[in-house]
Amino acid sequence: MDDSDFEFGVTPFYFLRHGETFETERGILQGQNDTRLNPKGRESAVRAAEALDSVLLRSIYASSLRRAWDTASILSVLKGVPAFPLPGVMERDWGPYQGFPKEMRPKDANPRQAESMDSFRSRVLSAIKSIRGPSPVLIVAHSGVFRVLCSSIGLSEDPAVTVASGMVVKFQPPSKPGANWRLNLVG
Repeated sequence: MDDSDFEFGVTPFYFLRHGETFETERGILQGQNDTRLNPKGRESAVRAAEALDSVLLRSIYASSLRRAWDTASILSVLKGVPAFPLPGVMERDWGPYQGFPKEMRPKDANPRQAESMDSFRSRVLSAIKSIRGPSPVLIVAHSGVFRVLCSSIGLSEDPAVTVASGMVVKFQPPSKPGANWRLNLVG
């Protein structure tokens, strides 16, 4: 492995939640519905590129769902960095609950007809661990993916932990053994 290669759990990386959609605005559970960015979402992708102005990104990996892929594509053009689809970081499949207000989703961790949390977590982590692109890496995905990443490195087990649409954060590994990972807001 080259020093510039990404290795999950060791290498710092950046995370961007896709830009806003009309469904985000209305509190609709999108899951794996393939929704589009609204004008505010496209603007937030441009602002994310500006926030990353001082970062010399070398690769972008994104969910293949349109809202994330379009966000990544905007950044790819503005930053001059290649973007690669990473279907394993698509949002959790909420089955029949997708397309309805979030409050209608059952509160239990594994509702019937939805992707189990264990399956979702395994899929996301397997995809992230498959990244071999040069660092620094930007991952463009969804709030559920963000929570999986946070819990996998010991930042939080709270399912309410989230990141706003269009927000960029840096995952910074521990600087010494026994220290904790840190999240830093970018921009």
